[in-house]
Amino acid sequence: MPVRIVGSGNYYLDTIVVREYPEGPAAKKFTEKVVIEEVGATCGNVMCLLSCYGLEAYPQACLDDSPEGLKIKEDLERYGCDTRFVTNTPDGGTTLLRVTHKLNPDGSRKIGVRAGSPGGSRFPKRKFLRVRDQAPAFVEALTAEFIPDCYFFDSPAAGHRYIARALREKGTMVYFEPSAVSTNADLECVALSDIIKFSNENVPDVTFADSFKDKLFVQTMGKDGLRYKLRDGEWKTLPPVPVDKIVDTEGAGDWTTATIIRHFCRFGFRVESIDEEDLIGLLNDAQRAAAEKVTYLGTKYPIKG
Repeated sequence: MPVRIVGSGNYYLDTIVVREYPEGPAAKKFTEKVVIEEVGATCGNVMCLLSCYGLEAYPQACLDDSPEGLKIKEDLERYGCDTRFVTNTPDGGTTLLRVTHKLNPDGSRKIGVRAGSPGGSRFPKRKFLRVRDQAPAFVEALTAEFIPDCYFFDSPAAGHRYIARALREKGTMVYFEPSAVSTNADLECVALSDIIKFSNENVPDVTFADSFKDKLFVQTMGKDGLRYKLRDGEWKTLPPVPVDKIVDTEGAGDWTTATIIRHFCRFGFRVESIDEEDLIGLLNDAQRAAAEKVTYLGTKYPIKG
């Protein structure tokens, strides 16, 4: 049986720029070179990686019909995603993200990020399904075709909460990746999900997890590895996978997420019954995938298997 994942949330067009310093970074003279321009953001990256892993990935996005919005859909298809739930309409939303890799005067790395939208606007433009009509219609149309094995979302929008609740009731595993856990909407998303994964930079305070006894929480900690909390257990830490040379850390968390989802779905694991030894094995695999990613520029490259 095919493994099917539906993903709602943030789909950006990422432009990766590298600054080159012909006289060294201390001279502050540089040129800029665009090295990558393709679909990005957490949901965009995760869905592409899942497709390249050999799973059936179904992005759900409401994009505009600008050249940039059309390119996002084209890129999703290029990575093998099924875009039947991706729309390009005049009232949709497309966000552009320019990520510039720079050097400090001492040669250490830093990254600059600037968001905008087509037409030169400096403000992101996002469009999600309305909870009063579009989200219920989407669930009805989706489940008429198949019940997905996993629903992934990275935004606490009301429409996403509706979809998560409806699909979880039908047996779908729900995976939420928050950029923060600070509002009632964030906490509702946690309650509706089976797996919640975040970084220690975005969510340093994990005390909210104590209120939930039926979930898997994963907190990535960069060079310090990751820690997890399974069901009603305590937080436990796994050491990092060593990396000789770090080129670009952007997207490492997306590889972690895609690998976790892949293993859960491929092996039929469920949060309520997974053995901790199996969990440690898959989390270590996820860390290895993230460690390999930081050795090259950009978020993803086509993979198979």
